[in-house]
Amino acid sequence: MRRGVAAEFSDEHTLLEAIQRVRERGLSGLEAYGPVPSEAIDAALGKQRSRLSIAAGLGGLFGAAGAYALQWYLVAYLYPIDLGGRPPHMPLAYLIITIEMGFLFGALAVFVAFLVAARLVKLWDPINEVPGFESATRDRFWL
Repeated sequence: MRRGVAAEFSDEHTLLEAIQRVRERGLSGLEAYGPVPSEAIDAALGKQRSRLSIAAGLGGLFGAAGAYALQWYLVAYLYPIDLGGRPPHMPLAYLIITIEMGFLFGALAVFVAFLVAARLVKLWDPINEVPGFESATRDRFWL
């Protein structure tokens, strides 16, 4: 069971001071909650840049490669049609589906990666049981 301490602050400045003091004492694994996103809070917590772009790139690459390979396998390898002396494999014919599948798989990869990164697949979080924590969505900051 994870345990921790929750503290409520009235403004962002006092939260930043508290983060600095807690980090000076060597504590890590801090989380901050607030009504608005703040780059200053993210910098104080040592948050890194989001890796969703990597997920989008890999998803798009795998989707496009898979679509192209499937089209080549079905049309040029398994069932080649010899019409007018044309080659069985013409990459231009596969371009539209390849691009569309790259976009689709990239978007799906970002969607799944966002759910995992934001921990939205969890149905319950102990911080929600702290009395008064609902003020983090209105006007208070929590550490």
